[in-house]
Amino acid sequence: KTPVPMKVFEWNKDKPGIAEKTMSPLDSVIYYQWFLNTGFMVMEANSGQIKAWVGSISHRYFQYDHTMATRQVGSTFKPIVYAAAIENGITPCTYFDNELRTYSDYQNWTPQNSDGKYGGYYSMEGALTGSVNTVSVQIIMQTGVDKVVQTAKIAGITSPVPEMPSIALGAADISLQEMITAYSAFINKGYRVKPVYLTKITDRNGRILQAFPASGEKSRVISAETAGLMTKIMEAVVDSGTAQRIRWKYKINSAVAGKTGTTQSQTDGWFMGITPKYVAGAWVGGPNRLVRFNSISLGQGANTALPIWAEFFSQLYNSKDFKYLSYEGFTPLPDYLAS
Repeated sequence: KTPVPMKVFEWNKDKPGIAEKTMSPLDSVIYYQWFLNTGFMVMEANSGQIKAWVGSISHRYFQYDHTMATRQVGSTFKPIVYAAAIENGITPCTYFDNELRTYSDYQNWTPQNSDGKYGGYYSMEGALTGSVNTVSVQIIMQTGVDKVVQTAKIAGITSPVPEMPSIALGAADISLQEMITAYSAFINKGYRVKPVYLTKITDRNGRILQAFPASGEKSRVISAETAGLMTKIMEAVVDSGTAQRIRWKYKINSAVAGKTGTTQSQTDGWFMGITPKYVAGAWVGGPNRLVRFNSISLGQGANTALPIWAEFFSQLYNSKDFKYLSYEGFTPLPDYLAS
């Protein structure tokens, strides 16, 4: 507890650096708990090539890779639940009532909506757009928890996913890299692709010492029809749901689909977003799970993680070298599905 001279990390006008301070070692530990950290990754969906990989706010001073760390994923897991439901015969046009239900078989568990609002009926698109928890739980109950877990595993999620209905609300601890892999199935016509971060090793003269496959292995997760439907549903999340600030704040008018995620007590903020070419995700949270926001308005994924995703793609689309990407669109649904 004795104050001593030391060097600590400091932002220094939005730029990372070292500051000389006098504080106790105990205070320095507390000081570092105040920093939010992040993980961000962009992958080319078809090939699996990693285009951006940011493991922390400053690799020089925070070398823990948050794209590989496992944290609760919140509502970003819901598209996997919905996809499993469609694969098992529940149609997107099915309506579910938004009511509080107590599940006696699960210790009288009563899942609640984050906004505390109930009533009315929702289709899958409406429920995912508003991130309605009560509907997600009904969907996983009708689909079968085991079938959702199996879909998650096939999608490339290797972290343990408990066979409990609470996974419909994102109770599982999963890494950003795993979620990137799983979401790739939505824009690859149902195939998930294994990430590729290394294609070759060269010497100082450019001579290739070792070459690796340029594309990752693909595996069927869901049908092409289900993938198309889920992409369409997640477009509504961006157009009129929890991620709509991508449109009105960041002025991104190109094809985007995705899902926000916020865990209990605003501990973790997520955004998983897909474009016709890329799948990208961001996580934001404290180094310790006890570090939390005190309100949903501050700590929701739309307010913490989404801006990282949106700033990246806004700059990408405004770059003269990559502006053409903003004109690409998702594959239209066949008429029999679109209707």
